[in-house]
Amino acid sequence: MNLVEMRARVRQDLQDEDPADYHWTNDQIDGNVLRAATEYSNVRPIEQESDVATTANDQELDVTGLADLVRVVQIEFPIGYREPHYQRFSFYAGKVHMIDKGTGDNARVRWHRKHVLAVGSSTIPVQHDEVIILGATGYLAKSAAAYTVDRASIAGRWGNINYRAWGEERLGRYDAALATLARRLCIKQMHAEEG
Repeated sequence: MNLVEMRARVRQDLQDEDPADYHWTNDQIDGNVLRAATEYSNVRPIEQESDVATTANDQELDVTGLADLVRVVQIEFPIGYREPHYQRFSFYAGKVHMIDKGTGDNARVRWHRKHVLAVGSSTIPVQHDEVIILGATGYLAKSAAAYTVDRASIAGRWGNINYRAWGEERLGRYDAALATLARRLCIKQMHAEEG
């Protein structure tokens, strides 16, 4: 689902589908959808592998060219050996500091990339679209509950309680889904390290 389709689904769940009387603006919905997509990217990012040139006699590896970098997972250097040599490293301010000094040859960087969710495209797997919708609707409902406190509304004093409870229920399911995805990624990485 791209951002426009996701927005329509969020409106459907929020029962906010009358363009003449929207409760939330497109920007408000998009902001919360993108917030949920960013949180999703932190627990279920895109796995990438790139070769990055080292600098001779320097332990620093510049990874600023890796677009939408979430985290560096593993660095193989030198590369091409039957038994891979993985570097211990630290990552700070777009730079990796390896234990070994570079030689000018490439290091193989395995890294996690943020998902893209835009008007015409998405890298989020279809089976996880509903996770993003849960998060976005939960955040929007909770913000509506906070906004309606001490305001007169047609729902009366129960209006904000219902929004709050519904939003908390959605966010609880969202948090549980993210935790499950994070565990699966962790298990996958453990098996990859063993194999």
